[in-house]
Amino acid sequence: MGNLIEQLDALIADTFSAWNLYTTLIALALFAFVAYPLIFWLEPDTHPLLLARQAAASPVRQPHESAVYRSTEVPHGYGLKTGLSVRAPGAPKWTAGKDGDLRDIWREAANSSSSGATAKILSVRGKDAPIEHDFATLSKLINIVGSHLQKSGLQRVAIYTPNSIEYLVTIFACSFYGLTPILIPYNQDHDTACKLLEDTQTQCLVATAGALPLVALTKSVPSLRQVLWVTDPANKHMDWQGAPENETNGKLAVSVWDNIVQESSSTSSELPKGDDSLVPGNLIFLWQKSPNSPAKSVEFTQKNMVAAIAALISALPLRQRLGPSDLVLPADSFSHSYVLSLTMAALFSHSSLAINSVAGAGVDIALASRGVAPTIIIASSETLSKLHQTHTSGASSAIHRFVHSHHGRALDAGRMPGEDLLSRLFAPKGSAIGTSPEKLRLILASERANTGAQTLSSAALRDLRIITRSRICYALTASSVAGAVAQTNIYDYRHNDRPGHSHFGAPLSSVEIKLVDKDDNKVDGSTPTGEIVVSGPAVAGGDSNLGVRGIFREDCTLGYA
Repeated sequence: MGNLIEQLDALIADTFSAWNLYTTLIALALFAFVAYPLIFWLEPDTHPLLLARQAAASPVRQPHESAVYRSTEVPHGYGLKTGLSVRAPGAPKWTAGKDGDLRDIWREAANSSSSGATAKILSVRGKDAPIEHDFATLSKLINIVGSHLQKSGLQRVAIYTPNSIEYLVTIFACSFYGLTPILIPYNQDHDTACKLLEDTQTQCLVATAGALPLVALTKSVPSLRQVLWVTDPANKHMDWQGAPENETNGKLAVSVWDNIVQESSSTSSELPKGDDSLVPGNLIFLWQKSPNSPAKSVEFTQKNMVAAIAALISALPLRQRLGPSDLVLPADSFSHSYVLSLTMAALFSHSSLAINSVAGAGVDIALASRGVAPTIIIASSETLSKLHQTHTSGASSAIHRFVHSHHGRALDAGRMPGEDLLSRLFAPKGSAIGTSPEKLRLILASERANTGAQTLSSAALRDLRIITRSRICYALTASSVAGAVAQTNIYDYRHNDRPGHSHFGAPLSSVEIKLVDKDDNKVDGSTPTGEIVVSGPAVAGGDSNLGVRGIFREDCTLGYA
């Protein structure tokens, strides 16, 4: 024992006799490598087992059909989510409430100021300061526009404008005054737009001034009786009242938005009561595979819409749901039911709303978010794909690769990067999309099924989470389903090396999904494949075959087959 101690003492003496500055640096580096994960260790954002099985499959299936998959919010044997559970003023919180409709959404948003919330609606126009709209003034506008359209005796009102406050006002005006809004996708060729108006039997058109020629409208749309022009500040001085005559439908009644507002300045902001005399009309959406292509007309009832809105609200966990502290920016068109449903969800949740005409598939998010700092952005898969290509092609420095790799390991560990010391030290000064990195927290992206839209891979979603420093939910949308068919879990950061598209998460609580195929073996087992069939309160007509093949993976998430 004595010899062993003497040998150990000699070894320590020899080691310290050769100790110098380089040895100290190496020792500190080794200590930091071991101690850093222990000192700055963070828990995953959610338990991994919650991601291992994200939907509930029915215990029994029918021949040539897979099991029916539902959200874990609504287990089998319980009803799917049908509405917003709107309670009467003063009713106890434990009461169930009614499903509601779009009128209840606006009433809830308009009452936000009286309840102490600070929600607001902003119009963003380029580099100019955003214009804030008062809820009382907007309620007055709803009454003015609604009564003007109602007096004309016309039922079907088409909206052909980019995203704007007038767009939302017209939708709510139609709901309060029992009219049917038709949401026409913007930026169409004149011939295509006229064809869409003719196919939908439009009787009244609310459009951007000068967007469509009146002569062509008079000749091509025999059902059209009235046009309401929405003017920009740059062209308000022009005379938009003129209208051509036609032997088929006579002279069009042409009005200007600002003129009818000025003529009805004494109108009250008290909205019509929700009685049965004015039943809110359905909403008609047009689904196109590409701009200027033939469109499929889909009519959603108010029940379809509120079921979709309620499901999108509850799809997010409580601490990540939309709230009064959020500023929501729709960077996609209101003519897409997913975008409009999320916009309504933001209003119902007392979130602030930033409306920009720069909105659509494949827009530049930096331009859309100029002048505001949103916390939540609604975008298309094409927009995020464009953002991914732009920022991954120009970032190749060693520091960038190191930070990107470090953030990728954080995502693999189940947590969002940017919350540890190393991420704060190497965090870039600006954000990839022109907004403050401390502000943006969530991007809600959607892909349109059966349109050939560019999909997002698992690797692209991982890169986008690192680029934008925000969580991303990826949804599958379809023409016959209001809102979304399925949407990824907000905490699902998992990455796989499978080529092609990512999965779309679990079904929303307003729908249930099954896969059908002539070969019964394909729809059997833990990973069935087949055509996607969706049913539930958010589906037009109750159920619909999407016409695309899907697969439910081992974790019960839906993807393309």
